[in-house]
Amino acid sequence: MDFNFFEQIVHSSYEWKERELGDLSIPMFFMKYERYNGKWLVWYKNDIKVAITYHVEIAPSNQKPWLGTILVHNDFRNKGIAKTIITELSAQLKAKEKKALFCGIPIESLNWSLFLGKCGFEQLKIEQEGEHQYLILVKENV
Repeated sequence: MDFNFFEQIVHSSYEWKERELGDLSIPMFFMKYERYNGKWLVWYKNDIKVAITYHVEIAPSNQKPWLGTILVHNDFRNKGIAKTIITELSAQLKAKEKKALFCGIPIESLNWSLFLGKCGFEQLKIEQEGEHQYLILVKENV
């Protein structure tokens, strides 16, 4: 994983940094995800790094593919990069006969919900985990 690029993206993603990274160092954050057997991918446009994603093909919770993280570099936001990436991930999963891609976000993260809706995700349900509620979204791999 390209820690320098990840740090650049995180620096301009304040809400994500506060919610997801919190007090963890970047190496500790990555160690936290090792047990899930997921994939961190760096995405390029014209040989320029534009985004990072993390996904699992078989999540422990429901044995389905989940998108855990999608971070687009600040210079490339609002240009369709995320939608293109999610479309590509969906196509890869469809080729492996995976019918949908799931993700979960904190219920109060309205901006994230709107963003994922623009990328083709639909609201599925709300789940409670301790004191926190999460909006579960799904995108069919068509």
